[in-house]
Amino acid sequence: MVQAINAFITSAEAKTREPLKLSQEVIDVLTDLNSWWAEPGLVRPSPPAYRRRPILEIENRLKGPGRLIEVLKGPRQVGKTTGLHQIIQDLMKRSVPPREILFVRFDLEVLRGVPGGLRTIAHWFADEVMKRPLGKGAEPYIFLDEVHKLRRWQEEVKHLGDTFPVRMVLTGSSSVLVARGGRESLAGRIFSTEIPPFAFREVVEAWKPALAEPLPKPRRFADAFEPGFRGAIEEINALKAQQKLALKRQLDRYFNRGGYPRLHSGEVEEDRWADYLTQTVFDNVLGADIPDLFPVQDPRLLRQVYLLVARNTGTEISQPTLTQMANSAGFQTTQPTVGRYLHYLADALLIREFRRYPLSKKASARLPAKLALSDLGVRNAIFRGAPSLWESDPVVLGPLVETLVQSVVRDHNLQVHFWRDYREPGNRKSPPVEVDFVAERADGVCLPVEVKFRRRIDAQDKAGVRLFIERFEAPQGIIVTRDLFEWDAGSRILCVPLLEFLLAF
Repeated sequence: MVQAINAFITSAEAKTREPLKLSQEVIDVLTDLNSWWAEPGLVRPSPPAYRRRPILEIENRLKGPGRLIEVLKGPRQVGKTTGLHQIIQDLMKRSVPPREILFVRFDLEVLRGVPGGLRTIAHWFADEVMKRPLGKGAEPYIFLDEVHKLRRWQEEVKHLGDTFPVRMVLTGSSSVLVARGGRESLAGRIFSTEIPPFAFREVVEAWKPALAEPLPKPRRFADAFEPGFRGAIEEINALKAQQKLALKRQLDRYFNRGGYPRLHSGEVEEDRWADYLTQTVFDNVLGADIPDLFPVQDPRLLRQVYLLVARNTGTEISQPTLTQMANSAGFQTTQPTVGRYLHYLADALLIREFRRYPLSKKASARLPAKLALSDLGVRNAIFRGAPSLWESDPVVLGPLVETLVQSVVRDHNLQVHFWRDYREPGNRKSPPVEVDFVAERADGVCLPVEVKFRRRIDAQDKAGVRLFIERFEAPQGIIVTRDLFEWDAGSRILCVPLLEFLLAF
């Protein structure tokens, strides 16, 4: 019935709608953006050959029969637009006609200002480029970059997706795409994928492919729950000493600069990387992107909250404590305001917030959460340096290594927490125990991940993971170490060196 109504609407629109006209400026911009219309196969600028795994997953879903709207969300400069160009390039290689692909960038004011918005552009594309009405023939592919900058974008996307058989891929710099638009008008119609800064394994694969050649196939983090995960770690651990030394040098660079791609591609000069990151985050994201999306009354306070998280990345801290720190720095603020700003930073995918496991029935801002920057390089850029990964005090390195580790503890349908309790539950006189990260699958099965970045690991270092496995019946536990690789079948604890752990995913 619904299909019949939509077919009727489509037919009626085609009969009654006047041919749409766009200004010559808009046509020129669209023609420039869609270079493949004039020269089939040409994508400008030409995207790199390396495909990130989330991009490949989206491509595979686009091959299928479903018509869910794909959403790529991530901060600035992590490769979202490049990913769209790669998908477009691969679609044409799969014989999708170039004139059935539309790419629109809504960070361009000239396109945001088109009367009728997306609907007008889509119909013009159908009339003048495809040469057939929407709804007739094969489904066209429509890519909308920075779509949240378009006024009432969710209504326009919903109308287009509900009325015509089209395949759509959207990008934005914030998960507000889902939080604000998706929950209401697009509920059930979208599949969301986060595009964070590059993980260490991705940096090696993209810019040091010779070093990546001997590595086993990368795993999803969900694979770490399974016994077979040990095999992947064993393969990496068995690399030749010279290969591991070269990879450690790359890890040292990644520890310092993080995963923003332009820092590894050669586009940013070696002595300007810190300036680039500071400008990208402070000027562009904190100064423009977040205030455009959210009601930020005090941008200076937003920057201060981010600085406090950067200074304390990888540690547990409560909102009241952050509020006290902000007030001590000269800001007259309140805990609810700091809490909102933390939410904005997390929504913009600049930080991650981990709650205590198991989650309480009533969330409280007074309970400490573990906070971490999404990318460690930004912290190092702000403070103009980092301790030596291999020589510094483990106490200093601990929270920074945790920030590295959390970057790969992510997957579809996976929640990540931390755990802290007493050895004897409810007995405050018994010793405290903790686990840095608890990955929880949708079925409730948990995997504890602890970071012990030191030369020697003893029984006490394993106590928290061991107790968590016993109390919550976890299949196994992981301790990320400096050098130790060991599997203890009795306790079901796998000790994995940081290098091997990051290269596994």
